[in-house]
Amino acid sequence: MLSSGLLLLSGCMAKSNTSRDTGSKQTIYDAPQMAEIEKRIGGRLGVALVDGDGGLLMSYRGSERFAMCSTFKAALASALFAAHQAGTVDMFEEFELKPADGVPYMPFVEEKLAAKEPVSLHQLAGATVMTSDNAAANLILNAIGGPQAFTDFARSQGDDVTRLDRMEPDLNENAPGDPRDTTTPEAMAMLMRKLTIEDAALDIDKLTLQKWLKDSKTGASRIRAGLPKGWPVGDKTGTASGGIAVNDIAIIWPSTAEYAGKPVILTVYTDRPQVPIKEVDIAMASIARFAAQMIALPD
Repeated sequence: MLSSGLLLLSGCMAKSNTSRDTGSKQTIYDAPQMAEIEKRIGGRLGVALVDGDGGLLMSYRGSERFAMCSTFKAALASALFAAHQAGTVDMFEEFELKPADGVPYMPFVEEKLAAKEPVSLHQLAGATVMTSDNAAANLILNAIGGPQAFTDFARSQGDDVTRLDRMEPDLNENAPGDPRDTTTPEAMAMLMRKLTIEDAALDIDKLTLQKWLKDSKTGASRIRAGLPKGWPVGDKTGTASGGIAVNDIAIIWPSTAEYAGKPVILTVYTDRPQVPIKEVDIAMASIARFAAQMIALPD
């Protein structure tokens, strides 16, 4: 049902409330399809679609703040790479885990603790992107200098919006009106474009992050579920306890004549949806389907 309104895409740009010509495709603001999905799931919905050159293709509540939840973990891996390059940490040095490192939801760390196997920060970064391991994220944050260091890294990438203030799991609180641990759909889309796409061909760290996102285990029913078969995708989900925030961000490689070899970034954030998480997942798949159809439209 959520996707039924998205199948008739003809004329969608003309029906948008506001649009801006960016030189190729139009940027769609307040697309009626997004408003309808928001109405169906309740709460607030935020969406941004950015092409590989940084052009904004679609935005719905794109400049409003939403709780990041675990979507910050993709950028956290890049922050670790930068700290390693700067010589402030050695991400390949192995160390022993301690029971005190434990927090709720830590599949990788729990396995390594049980086996009494040492780990490296590089391994932990892969785990926090692919499995969303919270203890792994905290260990990386501690190594690079804490949440403020993550925020400083975002600023160094030209992002003056995204901010991290707390560790896992406290960063998922999502209190009404609290700007802590938030981003906007547009800011995160632009940040992820810079960290995964820009000049990535010869950047081993960006290619590694792309691979980890593709190998992510948590987002099969969200953005991935709405994309055409044969479109490679990597994503990082984020979900707050009780479903008060349900998010997904993705790098997508469209198999279209215009975009072949040119990935795009789609970010989807929700705040206090009034339906079960499974229905929010279905809504995210519908948004991804809309984005894919939009990309496939001729100029």
